[in-house]
Amino acid sequence: MNLANVLRVNAANHGDRTAIRFRGDIISYRGALDIVRALAAQLDAAGIARDDRVGLAMRDHPVHLLAHFAVAWLGAVIVPVDHRWTHAEQRRAAEAFDVKLLLTDDVAIDGVDCITPDPNGEPYPGQPAALSGADVLVSLSSGTTGRPKGALVTHENLYERFVSQWTAIGYDARDCFGLVTPLFFGAGRSFGMSLLTAGGSVMLAPPPIKPPEIAAALADPEVTAAFLPPTLLRRLLPLHEGTLLLGNIDYLIVSGEPLYADEARECREKICPNLVGYYASSEGGGISVLAAADLEAHADTVGIPTFRTEVSIVDGDGRPLGDNQVGRLRYRGPGVATRFLDEDGELQEAAADGWFYPGDLAERQPGGFIALRGRDKEVIIRGGVNVYPAEIERVLTSHSEVREAAVIGIADRERGETIAAFVAGNVGDTAELIDYCREHLAPYKVPATVQVLEALPKKVSGKIDRRALTASL
Repeated sequence: MNLANVLRVNAANHGDRTAIRFRGDIISYRGALDIVRALAAQLDAAGIARDDRVGLAMRDHPVHLLAHFAVAWLGAVIVPVDHRWTHAEQRRAAEAFDVKLLLTDDVAIDGVDCITPDPNGEPYPGQPAALSGADVLVSLSSGTTGRPKGALVTHENLYERFVSQWTAIGYDARDCFGLVTPLFFGAGRSFGMSLLTAGGSVMLAPPPIKPPEIAAALADPEVTAAFLPPTLLRRLLPLHEGTLLLGNIDYLIVSGEPLYADEARECREKICPNLVGYYASSEGGGISVLAAADLEAHADTVGIPTFRTEVSIVDGDGRPLGDNQVGRLRYRGPGVATRFLDEDGELQEAAADGWFYPGDLAERQPGGFIALRGRDKEVIIRGGVNVYPAEIERVLTSHSEVREAAVIGIADRERGETIAAFVAGNVGDTAELIDYCREHLAPYKVPATVQVLEALPKKVSGKIDRRALTASL
């Protein structure tokens, strides 16, 4: 299959239907297809062919969303690149994943071939490439050294993730999805592409926008579905003035980090009663869904496994555990990637049995409901965004005054976790270190605090004792 062909068929079947709304402009499915074909022609002229990797480093606008389908049209592979990253961060990602071309908004990056997308060019003359089992996306995370790594997601994988969303969450071609989160992140990209694949519409209200603007955008009567991480939901609560803030929405999806049970109930009372919990990972898509009808009784869980996804809780030796026993969560299904690029760009295959471990500890409760009980790896989840300590530590230790550094996440009611850094060395001004991080890292990776120690605590093995650092706070 080819995901771009689904969009082509949608345009053929209902070309006048609205595909994207953006700042007062409306793009029909026919118009969306014209843009996709123009971008495909531009990429083709630039030498992009099947299996080439194309980085998307644009701001959040319709051309960025449609560029995903243009890359897919040629059988090439999407590499998401955050436009908020520094040029050095974008260059590292391009090098790690052998990106042949980077689509940017009038930005030149030294050492990387970049072009600005032209949505008004001549259309690509051919049909979407006929594919089977071909990759369409490198779904990014970071490795233990902080360098990026990624899951190789096929057209079939991504389509199965969309089917799972339609089936388990419930939105379809009749819905308009209000998208207020970046397209770079998995949720924004996935929900945007999912609605266009289903034949529905997407209303883009891109960040940065303030809570009152988010509320106003999503209160649009045309909008029937939306996604918000808990961080944004919490910021909407003070806007409640006696009536439901988003009573028009049939599916208000919350994902990216845990939402406390009392907060979930308050959000249902003040923001929207149709709150749907969606637990997912970038490598495998949806894991479980907590339906609005189940939220009152099971608000302390992430729901039940989603459509065609098998979930298992196991001990350290991979043996399945019974109900109410905490262990490592693993899952498998048609949307789960089975091939990965490591930190050196080398291909790694998943285990033969197809299980993927997202790094969470969990227990299964009676009725199949899954409750998360912590993490078994060091990733920090800040405002629904994965942040990897090693990347920040590398920047800190590149400073002339820092001998060694360690970064941990601290539980935070509003953002899920905040970032705390510990350094040893001849450090004078910690504020200057934070400014240094701002120069070399995206804003959401910058530590909130930096503490200077004579030496970082170590385990017997010589590794930094992060638990000791957490206990010291």
